[in-house]
Amino acid sequence: MRILVVDDSEAFRRVMTELLLRAGYREVTEAGGFDEALEAYSRDHPEIVFVDMVLPGRSGVDLTKEIMSADPKAKIIAMSSVINKAMIRQSLEAGAKDFLLKPTNELALSSVLTLWSG
Repeated sequence: MRILVVDDSEAFRRVMTELLLRAGYREVTEAGGFDEALEAYSRDHPEIVFVDMVLPGRSGVDLTKEIMSADPKAKIIAMSSVINKAMIRQSLEAGAKDFLLKPTNELALSSVLTLWSG
């Protein structure tokens, strides 16, 4: 399964990638921002995309809308270190399938992947 991790924090992307590799996922791509994420999505066609909702420039909500516009079947998991009900609602309304609080752990990540990888 191909997975894309979008976050402006390189350290967080590394942690997510390591968690995914430990869980047995071998095709993990990282992107640090909006444009890089769109390019990676178009190139790799990942089955699941983890998107930080707070990105520099255009937001993760904007990215979710853009990906969903291009591919209505995309499986996007919104992420944030801030519990903001409005942001969570906006991300789900934009097409995200679920929300993951950062920092995450193996159990939470595994649950989300099990739910949406089918």
